[in-house]
Amino acid sequence: MMSDWQDRMFELDDLVRMVKLETQTFYEKGNKSAGTRARKAMSELAKWCATERKLVQDKKNNPDPTV
Repeated sequence: MMSDWQDRMFELDDLVRMVKLETQTFYEKGNKSAGTRARKAMSELAKWCATERKLVQDKKNNPDPTV
């Protein structure tokens, strides 16, 4: 079973892959809709980064008690 952080890393991979795909389509084929989708994916990536940063900060400041 994967841990939460591993699931979040797969989510990050998916977001980055979407940004790359839509950005490539926009620049190489001139598809304006792909540009819109790329910007949306970048916005989602920025939100993901902000959330992940908060999770890391909280974990750093409140480590799990050792057994």
